[in-house]
Amino acid sequence: MDTPEVAPGVRVDAAALPWRPSPYPGVQWKKLEFDPADGRSAVLLRFEPGAAYGAHRHPAGETYYVLEGSLEDGAQTWGAGSYVRHAPGSAHRPASRAGCLLLVLLPAPIEMLDG
Repeated sequence: MDTPEVAPGVRVDAAALPWRPSPYPGVQWKKLEFDPADGRSAVLLRFEPGAAYGAHRHPAGETYYVLEGSLEDGAQTWGAGSYVRHAPGSAHRPASRAGCLLLVLLPAPIEMLDG
């Protein structure tokens, strides 16, 4: 019996990756995947308590999963285990009073709105 070919995938030891600073104090990230052809990416995003990310738009939408802590996004607070999907064209300025760790999936790069 022939074994079917398995397409190569992406495997990343996220624990071995360094945290990178963002332009916003207290917010760091790790790049898990990036496709330069279409700008699709997967990142871990870490907010220290009290940190906020600048206002930005998601031209193709955004999906995130809260792994630890809680994130304030609009009028909602999303705790660990929350799954959130923003529609294409949505904009927000997320922050975290308690600190959090997110898995963020972006089908295209974001557009910054402030500064």
